Amino acid sequence: MLSVMSLITTRADLSAESAAEAVAKAAIPGCVLNRVTDRSQKGIAYERGAQDLDAIAQFPFADVSASLSAANEGRLDLTMGLPPGIIDEVHPILCLKNTVLPPPGPEAGLKRMSILRKRPDVSAAFFQEQWFNLHALLVKRLPGIQGYRQNLVIDGPRDADGHMMVDGMVELWFPDSATIDAAFQSAIGNTTMMHAREFIGEISTFLVQPLGAAGQG
Repeated sequence: MLSVMSLITTRADLSAESAAEAVAKAAIPGCVLNRVTDRSQKGIAYERGAQDLDAIAQFPFADVSASLSAANEGRLDLTMGLPPGIIDEVHPILCLKNTVLPPPGPEAGLKRMSILRKRPDVSAAFFQEQWFNLHALLVKRLPGIQGYRQNLVIDGPRDADGHMMVDGMVELWFPDSATIDAAFQSAIGNTTMMHAREFIGEISTFLVQPLGAAGQG
């Protein structure tokens, strides 16, 4: 299963009303607009990248052909219909979805998304192997976690040196803010972050308000 995401920055903080209107106009069934509500490194102390997002849109597709068809037919609007006057930048990324723990229902308290960039000294293959295997096993053991999805970036924006600006996108669900802090301060949380340093260079974390598709992406 693939997902097209768009990393959106606006000229002013995106209001809940504007986000809700964008979701109502969306042409792709099952899409989600995650409005950023908190840009702090919630739960962790880690090197953060330069990304300063206001929203992350998600569009599910069975394969690349389906995403190309949607784009050719004009149904894939990476801005989800947000007013052009408030859009600053939009960066699309194509992701391979790996659901480790199925997301909970809409009653879940908080969704936390994180942009990952691999360490410059490790290969893309090593990054994927470590993330999809040992790291997935560690994260799913965090106390209180309700859902966990990995999105491996297959294609996306690159920096001036040709390196991917985003290597992975994490989706985590927790019941509340205190549980996030407790999870990463636990023994397994400390082990998880120690392992992260073996292959992840930057983690940029956002708490989001998901709108659309029962809010689960």
